[in-house]
Amino acid sequence: MAFVPPEQFVPTLPHGVSYAGVFLTDRHDRPLLLTSVHHPGEYQYPGGLLDPREDPWACALRETAEEIGFVPACLDDAPRLLMLSFTPPEPPWPWKLGVTFDGGRLTDEEIGRITLDPAEHSGHAVRTFEEWSHIVAPRRLRTLRASLTVRRTGAAAYLVSEPRIPGENG
Repeated sequence: MAFVPPEQFVPTLPHGVSYAGVFLTDRHDRPLLLTSVHHPGEYQYPGGLLDPREDPWACALRETAEEIGFVPACLDDAPRLLMLSFTPPEPPWPWKLGVTFDGGRLTDEEIGRITLDPAEHSGHAVRTFEEWSHIVAPRRLRTLRASLTVRRTGAAAYLVSEPRIPGENG
């Protein structure tokens, strides 16, 4: 294969988006999820799409501050990777690559300080895995289970999502 200059080669590569977020729990390991304004009935970790020239950890910190109103003290430590997620293209979206960090355990005071960005989230809750299992879509439940397992075992996870079924939240 002949050498192709980057300015000609790069446009031929598949393009996607990257996101980063944090998995936060209360002191009893009950996960915190935010309710999406844009996708009613969908629950999310604090996080979002990477900005240009931003690495995943910087994105996770920025998005957490924007979405809950502060950066929790437990995020002062070095980042701990929980999982890498890949979602195949789901038109109109290209493929997505996500990085989830362990955000640690929030204190009761920090949970009380959560101030949501009303343009993005309409609510938040801390519930047990069992309680979440009756509320969230299967895709989110899989992510919750993996996050809790990785935190307990210390072994990072790699999740590949099945393409979304039209009309399914996930």
